[in-house]
Amino acid sequence: MKAVKLFAKQHKGAATTEREELLLKRGVGVEGDVYAIAGNPRQILLVDTPTLAEFDLNPGDLRENLLIDAPIESLASGQVLQVGQSALIRITFPCDPCSQLNQLKPGLATRIKGKRGLLGMVVRDGLIKVGDQVQISPYQFSPLPENAKGRFTEFVTRIQSGKVVSTAHLLMALGLARSYYRTIPIFLKKAGDRLPIHRIVAPDGGLITKHMPQQQQALEDEGIGVIEGRVSPDFFWEQAHFHDIGAF
Repeated sequence: MKAVKLFAKQHKGAATTEREELLLKRGVGVEGDVYAIAGNPRQILLVDTPTLAEFDLNPGDLRENLLIDAPIESLASGQVLQVGQSALIRITFPCDPCSQLNQLKPGLATRIKGKRGLLGMVVRDGLIKVGDQVQISPYQFSPLPENAKGRFTEFVTRIQSGKVVSTAHLLMALGLARSYYRTIPIFLKKAGDRLPIHRIVAPDGGLITKHMPQQQQALEDEGIGVIEGRVSPDFFWEQAHFHDIGAF
């Protein structure tokens, strides 16, 4: 497999810009790209040329960062790709089509489901260039669930004791859009006592007592200070720890 096109996007809503090379930064993503955020499982988007041909699309139409000249559908979450001499990318989960794709072609968002590309995280630094070899490495991470509920369960289970995560960071860590805010209460309600959901707080550190009446006591039992209904930013879980990126 080879990298045939490279792209980056500086901010949301902007068009992707074709590049001859991209600097991949461990735990962060593509330098200068809008999704270069620590803890974000959507740091880089991989798309293959067979998909573009099937749907009569041009390179960059799917807002990919890396276009590969061979099918990638068979790649699974947890596998690691090496691009060029050193860069390593952990495959996280498939990219769900968004309605904006219908602006390219009516009905595209529905027709391309399951073939939109794969998302990943950069787990080792590297400068990648057009023409670089892309190969499956021997490294392996635990797979992430493809659905939002599954990723919620997987992530919340891992929130470190004595730390909290805001709902804004929760959505980012799950790779979900802001529109999913409305589903958080549903996830909290259905989680019951199975998960440490008391470690989830509002963006400003405020408690979510409507869904967790005993949240303050549960947090204080873990040594987390709550003052006037809010948790200090000192207790927020560091984004760099949201997902495993190995020790490369």
